[in-house]
Amino acid sequence: MASISGPVRYRFRDMDEDVEVLLEGDSEWVERWRQELGLEEVGWLQPLQAGGAERTDAGTSAPRKERRQAPKKKELVGPPPDPSRLPERLRTIGGVDLDEEIRKLGFFEPRSPSGEELGDILDDYDEAPKPPEGLTSSEPLAEGWLRELFRIAVRRFGVMGLPADVIFEAIGDRSDMEEGLLVSWLEAQHRLGRLVKIHGGERLGYGPEPNWMDAP
Repeated sequence: MASISGPVRYRFRDMDEDVEVLLEGDSEWVERWRQELGLEEVGWLQPLQAGGAERTDAGTSAPRKERRQAPKKKELVGPPPDPSRLPERLRTIGGVDLDEEIRKLGFFEPRSPSGEELGDILDDYDEAPKPPEGLTSSEPLAEGWLRELFRIAVRRFGVMGLPADVIFEAIGDRSDMEEGLLVSWLEAQHRLGRLVKIHGGERLGYGPEPNWMDAP
């Protein structure tokens, strides 16, 4: 902002979040709103008047032809900005509850779901999910349910792994395997490069490898 004065246009677009911000007005007014919105380091800023960031030396003038071609000053839509009418928002450094602000935006912190929760979601499926095509599987039925289980865990709960006991509670009855046999099968999938192993204290967990999850 130090090199640009007068009327400016600021634009910021986030395609992932479908957010677009457009500010037009005096450079000081635009900068104040950028700071208020926390957008100092992103977006594009440009003068609305050609030559707004550069000036000729004192005692010289631009050529007559250039003066004729200079664009007219663009008039802003609506009344001129009045910074004095903007409400002040004073914040104590470190006093913002980030978790609460995130919840207000509709985002929730990840939490590990229970096997019962996951099982209830899988109960709504009309048919068993299919395992990845072109991969040899000793338990295709269990592999289809397992891959769908991880999809739900990632998309609905924001977690990348599940404890082995939670996996068994969710798909044990659907795979016709006892808990010990299911854990041995999960270990075999880990050796095949389809799962990653997660150690969390006394509990053992597994998460999906991206290539296995994305396979058709």
